[in-house]
Order: sequence, then structure tokens, then C-alpha cells
Amino acid sequence: MKKLSFVLFVATILTFTCCDSLDIDPIIDNPVILDIKVNTTWETGKTYVIDGRLNIDGAILTIEPGVIVKFKEGAQIEVGSSSTGSAIIAIGTVDQPILFTSNAAIPSAGDWDAIFFHSGTASTTLLTYCNFEYGGGYSAYSGIIDLDEAEISMENCTIKHSAAYGIVMDAQSKFKSFTNNAISNTVNHVIQLYPNAAHTIGLGNVFTSTNPSIGILVKAATYNLAEETWLKQTVSYIIDGTMYLQSNAGSILNIQEGNTIAFTNGSQIEVGSSSSTYGTLKAIGTVANPILFTSSATSKTIGDWDGIFLEDGTSNNSEFAHCTFEYGGGYSAYVGMVDLTDCSVIINNCSFTNSATYGISLNDESYFVSFDNNTFSTCINHPIKLYANYAHTVGTGNIYNSLLGILVKADIYNQASETWKKQSCAYYIDGTMYIQSATSSELIIEAGNKILFTNGSQIEIGSASSTYGKLVAVGTPAERILFSTAAPSGSATAGDWDCIFFESGTSTGSILDYCDVSFGGGYSSYSGNIDLTKTGTTVTISNCTITDSESHGISVDDKSNPTLLNVTYANNVGTDYYVR
Repeated sequence: MKKLSFVLFVATILTFTCCDSLDIDPIIDNPVILDIKVNTTWETGKTYVIDGRLNIDGAILTIEPGVIVKFKEGAQIEVGSSSTGSAIIAIGTVDQPILFTSNAAIPSAGDWDAIFFHSGTASTTLLTYCNFEYGGGYSAYSGIIDLDEAEISMENCTIKHSAAYGIVMDAQSKFKSFTNNAISNTVNHVIQLYPNAAHTIGLGNVFTSTNPSIGILVKAATYNLAEETWLKQTVSYIIDGTMYLQSNAGSILNIQEGNTIAFTNGSQIEVGSSSSTYGTLKAIGTVANPILFTSSATSKTIGDWDGIFLEDGTSNNSEFAHCTFEYGGGYSAYVGMVDLTDCSVIINNCSFTNSATYGISLNDESYFVSFDNNTFSTCINHPIKLYANYAHTVGTGNIYNSLLGILVKADIYNQASETWKKQSCAYYIDGTMYIQSATSSELIIEAGNKILFTNGSQIEIGSASSTYGKLVAVGTPAERILFSTAAPSGSATAGDWDCIFFESGTSTGSILDYCDVSFGGGYSSYSGNIDLTKTGTTVTISNCTITDSESHGISVDDKSNPTLLNVTYANNVGTDYYVR
């Protein structure tokens, strides 16, 4: 006879004795709650069958390599539900992994419930070379492993055939270490966690799903850590709800190259949105490993998700490089997939496509620190919406595959001297754009640009008392500058827009050269495509065509004497050059 002892603490110590010839495995086989309250070891070569709930409280359960743990229907293990210092140390090996599985003859997903790690779980808890399968039967919201205010380490483990999630974590849980694990065949997401824990998913993991809408579910909450990185994984991080990125001291979140960040319907990221909170978002991909921001839907449509909102607490170190943004813009008709409010960011080598509204929208205090080599396509509204004072921050090399161009909202341009760089699309002026400041402001329009005006829109230079401004629009014979209507092609009408007004504050050196000005004159019967009031000799108009005005071509008062060289007029309703 050989004595085999297995210790259970319920009220007394129980000892199992068996004969070698019977080969009976130790069994925890009681539907009542059982407790392990002293350090216990489950031994190599044995199978342990759990029936009901096993509590590990105030003790360490050590599981040796090669152990098999089987669960009857509805069975579970709970660790640290009432006492601290509770732990499982399950260290298998490549040759002798530890198996947690169903006791059913023909196992299926959900046969057993889960292993629950509660707040009393010691952070020394370690699962290495462990295989978990056919669990997740507790509820649709649980996993095979559930963490409740717990921190554990998992390395080289597999989870598969879960009836719900692979792993579920609450807002206070995280991984101490999580590397080289594999999760597959889960009905729901491979992992569900909160933003402050997403960086604790380490390297070398392989998450597999045939459903692209299943990934790492990041629940709505605030990321407020000093600085962390979401490492590249084999499935998407899926934002569910509004994720805030902010703290009073300032929080930085880095998205590693190659990642996909997907959003459930109506979800978004907000950076630095609360009073006196600050955040920095850095998503820096590469040509070989870009970053994708997209919808989590299996069948994607425009507007599936809301947007990335960069608020006034956003650091100007926030940066997007080699990123693709698609199928967003669902928040409202007034904002884009990326929206800036009172902040500035770096955006280079990115693409914006399939937006339900704009690609990018900026308010009147927002601008780009750098904005080069970006591409826009299939945006329902304009690819970019911004204000006149910062239109010069749109850089070079951008491509706009759109019927519409850059929407420039009514604003006072008061920069000392800046240039609207040539784009492959037009700038659309919407409203009255003023060029003026107390110390004089100069706007330079680069050759080859198109400046289009929405109905009733106009430019006014130096119009307010004691303000001064200069407009310099110098084209070339090969790259003329166009000032015209924003009406769709084929529907242009004289008077579609108002006028370019040079007022008394116009500074010397204002010039229109090799420009074509057409379909304006809608302001009044005595104005024109171009109107000069008390400008003296400050304005030069040369090598220009002035056509299709609803009133006059050029209208001047008796205190204006512009220099006119090689100006051509055609199809103006009134006088080509009118002195009023």
C-alpha cells in the first residue's frame, strides 16, 4: 500500500488513501464551497477534478509541471476573494505544460466557468506554460480568466475555446507580465480591459480571430498615466465608448507602429478635454508599418465611429505620422475624423478616407505644427476645415482626391507675413476674410493657387480703423492664380461671390499679378470683382483678367489710383473700370 495525501481545508484536514492497483486521482468533488487556506502543492503526474467552487484564500497553491486540472460543469476557482496573499504559482514547461480543461467526455466551449483573481490576489501570481480551454461559461461578460482588482503574470500560455472572452479585467486590474501567450477561438474578444492597462500586454503574443471585429476591447475610461506605449499586437485594439487621454500632470500615450486602433459605433478618443488636464497622443508609424484608425464593424461604412478630438489641453508634441484614418466622422456634420480645438499638432504622411464629414477640422485657435505629404479621398465634406489665420500651416506635398478643397472659414488674418502654399485643390473662402492688424499683416498667395468663394463671401484688406494689410498674389504665365466662385463646375453665375476690397488701410506693395478674377461683383451695383477705397497708389494690378462680374470689373473711388498694367476685361455687367 502507498499513501497519497491531498489536503483540503473545509473544517478539518481530509486525507485520501488509495491502492496502487486502483490508480485513483485526487479529486475535489463536492458541490459546496471548498477552501485552500494553507500553502498547498498539486503534484506532477496527477489529475485534479473540481466540482463547484474552490476558494484559494490567504494561501499559495503551487501547481507542478504536467498537472491536469479538470472542471465539472459550472465549476470555478476563486483566488483572493476575502484574504490577501492569495496566489497560484503554476509553472509548467515546454515538455510538461499544465492543462486546465473540461471534465466532459466531449468538451465544448463554456463547459466550466472561470478562474477568478480578486483583490486579495498577490502580484506574485504566475502562470507559465499553462493551457486553458473550454471555459468561459460563467456569463457572456466573463472570460476563462477574470481579474478583479488583481495583477498577475502570464507567460507562454494558451487560451482557447472560450464561450465568452479569453481574459476579462476590471478598471483596477493589469498584467505584471504578459508575453508570448496565444489566445484563439473565443466567442467574444480575446481580452477586455481598460485604457490604463492596455500597455501591460507585452510582446510575442499571438491573438487569432477569424472575425475582424474581435480584438482587444478597451472599455470607456480615462488614460492618465505619465507615459506608456500600446505595443503592436496581432489583432486590433478596439475602443468602446469615449476614451479620455489626460491628467493634471500631463499624460503621454504612444501607439507603436503597425498597430490597428478600431472603434465601435459612436466611439472616440478625447485628448486634454477637461479643465487643467493635459495629454499627448503620438501615433508614429512607418512606411512599412503604418498605423490604422478604423471602424471595428465587420462591414465598414462611413461615420461608423466619431473621431479623435484634440482639445485645448493637447500638447503640441502630439503627432501622427504614416497613419490611415477611415470610416469615421460620425459625431456631427461640423467636425471631421480628427478635430482640433485650441491646440496644434503634427500630421505628416497620413491618409484620410471615407469620412462622413470632413477629413480634419480645426477651430479658429488651432493650427498645424507640420502638415506635409498627406492624402485625402472620399470625404463627404471638405478634406480640411480651418480658419484663415492659420491656413498657411497647411504644408506641401498633400494630395486631395476630392471635388472640394480646403474650407477657410471667416476670420481675421493678422499674421506678420505668411504664405498660402500651392495645393492640388482650391482654398474655399467662406464668409468675410479680413487681412489686417495694427502693425500691418501681409498674406502671400503662392503661384498656381485657386481661391474660390462661397456665395456672398469676400476678402477685405485694411478695412478697420488704424489697421493695415497687404495682399500679394503673384502668379506666373504658366501658373496663374484664380479668384472665382465655389459654385459647382458648369453652374457659375456672375455675382456668386462679393468682392476683393482694398480699403484705406491697404499697405504699399499690394499686388495682383497674373491673376484671373471672375464671377464676383455680388456685393452691390457700384462695386466690382475688385473694389478700391482710399487706397492711393498702394495697389498694382497687372497681367490679370477681370471677367463675368455682376457689377463692374474694377470699381474705384476718387482717392484711389492703382497701377494697371496689361489688364483684360470681359463679360462684366457694368463698366470694366468704374470710377464712382
